[in-house]
Amino acid sequence: MDRDTGKMMERDTPAPVSPATAVTRFRKPLVDYLISGLDENDKWVRILAADLLGSAGDPRAIEYLKPLLVDRDRDLRTISRQAMEMIQAEQVAVSLSQRDPCGSCTIRLIAEEALTLRKNRGVNGREKP
Repeated sequence: MDRDTGKMMERDTPAPVSPATAVTRFRKPLVDYLISGLDENDKWVRILAADLLGSAGDPRAIEYLKPLLVDRDRDLRTISRQAMEMIQAEQVAVSLSQRDPCGSCTIRLIAEEALTLRKNRGVNGREKP
């Protein structure tokens, strides 16, 4: 890490890398490794892997956590449920933080107006009172 800028440095090149880029590069292999931990025989390794997968927030982990929801062990069921909730909460937060690229698109405005008109009409096509 560069002491002056606080940015991560590539090992082979002196060009600075942003922390976000470094985390993105590191996340996929980390999640893959943690997913492999869900198959271990040791219960506590599986619990730790499930917990860390929840913290990582990668939606790919959900399909691997689902089988633990019906595991015989209550601790594994609980931690996998919590991990899945964490991942889903992060996905919701990300989607809410992203700006709607079509918020003012003409087609969207026309569709919203048509839906409003349709809701205001009765069964016979007459306006509701």
